[in-house]
Amino acid sequence: MARCAAAGDDLTTLSLKRGWPLLLLFVGGVIGIGYVVGLIAAPGPWLAELRIPDLVLPGSISTPLWFLLATAFAVAGWRLWVLDSASLEMRLWLGIQILSWWYAPVFFLIRSTLLALIIILIMAVLMVWFMLRAWRSDRISSYLFIPCFLWVAYVVAMNAAIVTMN
Repeated sequence: MARCAAAGDDLTTLSLKRGWPLLLLFVGGVIGIGYVVGLIAAPGPWLAELRIPDLVLPGSISTPLWFLLATAFAVAGWRLWVLDSASLEMRLWLGIQILSWWYAPVFFLIRSTLLALIIILIMAVLMVWFMLRAWRSDRISSYLFIPCFLWVAYVVAMNAAIVTMN
């Protein structure tokens, strides 16, 4: 198993005193890039033309919720990076992150609700795979992904409803 952490480091001994710069990089990267993608692919007037399910949360709820979930996602990635930066779990984490960056531009810029649904479905499958794999190496990372997965499952349902209604 390849390791990037210093000799003797593991998830039980890694302290925030020494590990905070990398944690800050993960949290800042996930939230920062997500924010930039959100600015670039902000919902425009096209969204108002769509029939939207009544269960879509308003921005006043979904924005702070996204921030909390993105933080949990980043912490899980950081923990697994410290454990083994070359692991399958880390690759799954990165794949999920990349797909999440594609979702908003596909939905709001390309205006392909069906392709966005496919992307978010693939994300959901990868998240389940990630949680099952991470359960063996770092249960905390797996637990951190549960609310993230529930959010993605909600987005799948809302996106599927939008595809069906339009």
